[in-house]
Amino acid sequence: MARSRDPAIREFTDILEECEAKGVDEDIRNKIKNAIALAEAREAYCAGVSTQPSEVLKTIQKGTMEYPFEQAFIDGKTKWKCMPGMMSGAFEGVFLQTIVSMTNAKRVLEIGMFTGYAAMACAEAIPEDGTVVTCEFDPFLEGIAKDFFAKSPHGKKITIKIGPAQETLLQLVEEKAEFDLVFIDANKEGYTEYFKTVLDKGLLSKRGTIVLDNALMGGHAYMKETTNKNGIAIRECNEYIQSRDDVVKVLVPVRDGVMVVRRKEDVYY
Repeated sequence: MARSRDPAIREFTDILEECEAKGVDEDIRNKIKNAIALAEAREAYCAGVSTQPSEVLKTIQKGTMEYPFEQAFIDGKTKWKCMPGMMSGAFEGVFLQTIVSMTNAKRVLEIGMFTGYAAMACAEAIPEDGTVVTCEFDPFLEGIAKDFFAKSPHGKKITIKIGPAQETLLQLVEEKAEFDLVFIDANKEGYTEYFKTVLDKGLLSKRGTIVLDNALMGGHAYMKETTNKNGIAIRECNEYIQSRDDVVKVLVPVRDGVMVVRRKEDVYY
């Protein structure tokens, strides 16, 4: 069974295992089990009462969960060992769609495509003449995503850019591209630089929105003693964003944490 992203659930699970090993009273063990079940049920309940994904998004999710990524890595097809948990998923997908629709976004930039779930979710929510530009470092994933995109009429709105994300961003800067929504979900050590480039080099349109995934990073962002390099990178990015007086930011505890950022001038009048 995969370890939970919630550090409190992980801690309670470890405590439960210790209690079982030491023969602690069954009533106490059952209370710990109930606490874990309640914590896990919260996210499941939120997802359950939210709008459910389209059939194409369900296909992407199922295909991603079943794909033999470990074998693909062993065979040298992927640059690193991909995991299904890297996918945005249904709950975050409808969250993104809601932001896209609320802000009337027409041009979307995604940094970190993986198998294309978030890109397709955004494509479904933008107008017919809207565009989604998605950046992906690993060429192998392009073929997987394109197969999924071909299953939807919204797939034609999506353009894939293969290569190091920062290089792609600078190319887009040269092209004077602008985006109404930017979704950052790539290598965590690059987050701060991606954010700076998007906000300070003209890639974010007026009244645009930046959304950063994994802003809690399994709790490592706020664990003072963590040695997790991704958690440290996310913490540094969060602190950098917090230090900027020209933006309004809110970290929402959706799945592994989502940071939503807008220019202060676009929020306060």
